[in-house]
Amino acid sequence: MRFFLAVWIARIVGWVSRLTGRGGSSLPGLIARRIDPRVFQRLAKKIRGGVILLTGTNGKTTTAAIATFLLRKSGRKVVNNQAGANLILGLTAALIQASRLRLYPKADMALLETDEATMPRAAEESRPKAIAVTNFFRDQLDRYGELSTTVNFVKKGIEKLDPQGWLVLNADDPQVAYLGASYSQVLYFGADLSAYPTPQGHHDIQDARFCPRCGHELRYIRQYYAHLGDYYCPACDYRRPIPDLLLVDWQGIHGNLRIDYRGEQISVPMRLPGLYNAYNVMAAMAIALLFGVELDTVATSLGSFRPAFGRMEEVSIEGKDVWLALVKNPVGFNQVLQAIDEDKRPLKNLLFIINDRYADGQDVSWLWDVDFERFVQPQWHVWISGIRARDMAVRLLYAGLDTGSMHVIEKPEVALEDLIHNSAPEQVTYILPTYTALLEIRKYLTDKGYTRHFREG
Repeated sequence: MRFFLAVWIARIVGWVSRLTGRGGSSLPGLIARRIDPRVFQRLAKKIRGGVILLTGTNGKTTTAAIATFLLRKSGRKVVNNQAGANLILGLTAALIQASRLRLYPKADMALLETDEATMPRAAEESRPKAIAVTNFFRDQLDRYGELSTTVNFVKKGIEKLDPQGWLVLNADDPQVAYLGASYSQVLYFGADLSAYPTPQGHHDIQDARFCPRCGHELRYIRQYYAHLGDYYCPACDYRRPIPDLLLVDWQGIHGNLRIDYRGEQISVPMRLPGLYNAYNVMAAMAIALLFGVELDTVATSLGSFRPAFGRMEEVSIEGKDVWLALVKNPVGFNQVLQAIDEDKRPLKNLLFIINDRYADGQDVSWLWDVDFERFVQPQWHVWISGIRARDMAVRLLYAGLDTGSMHVIEKPEVALEDLIHNSAPEQVTYILPTYTALLEIRKYLTDKGYTRHFREG
């Protein structure tokens, strides 16, 4: 009876919350767990094909969206937390709202994007059939502490993996790859781009410089960005595992990815800018292939995928091209700036929206680790908004951006209206918000009719 009440009351709460425009992505989970603390565990057991947990610092939402898309294209019914509510309350809400009329969700599997700190509890309650890890970077030091803390959260989650379960790991990230050292059922993905230049400079932040086995400094045969690449330790025999899924050619946005899967090569379309998104595509493909999606289905399906909520999401505002790209830590910010730099259209507007709420990280000193010096262009027209707009303006000033090119308007919707009013049709606009700023600006765009409401269930 407690379980029954938890599910149905939570569904009613979620329906009312969405009806009143409040979203309702996590509140049903809170209500349900108050009534029955085991509700997530009970629901997870009823998923026929089991639960997949996807975690890592960057790329979780995009990877989850692509993997879910591919699995559904193969005919599977997949539950996921599509709006990115990835704490235990959001995971619980996703399973509760997966069915409107049935007590248990009628689904083949659940693919749940999971916050790194939530991994131990989520894995213990769901006993996942697979755990996928994208990467590890420094992120929200006031919340996670040092990178080792994040890695340990995920390790504890992996300890709760189903005995027959699989790991899907980024071979090019030393800390991620080492998670699979003592497991036999691991599918690795990585890159082998011989023509890709090794990055140089301040932007090249290495969060995993040292061997996870012996502590000696790693060396690189090839380095793609931050600490991702083909590495080895000169002091012990630890080196990058041989990837099962290998990116062998990348042509940038609107080009193709050439991918080798255990000796068979395919070419797949790439709709997302940036090498970091190529890694997200690889991670999603690895999950889909592990669960039986045919290689041909993957190749033919990716061309129709559209970007996830605020992750290089394309929007048209008054006939003008606008891209939304979440920024939340130095490496991710650098990769978004790299993608903007690769856009060869000369006229660009940028709107930075920087908040410092709990979900953003309350310590904004990380902005000084972003390599704006490398990417700032004198022809940029920049609007700056959010709670910490003035901190961002100071950072860009030190990076060399002229004050005449900056417009500081603390209210995001006012800043966006001013930007659109003062931009020409041929100019492309990039909106770069932190997490809570993304929620705010996307709600504004939805209210104006530029985007569709992102509903859970």
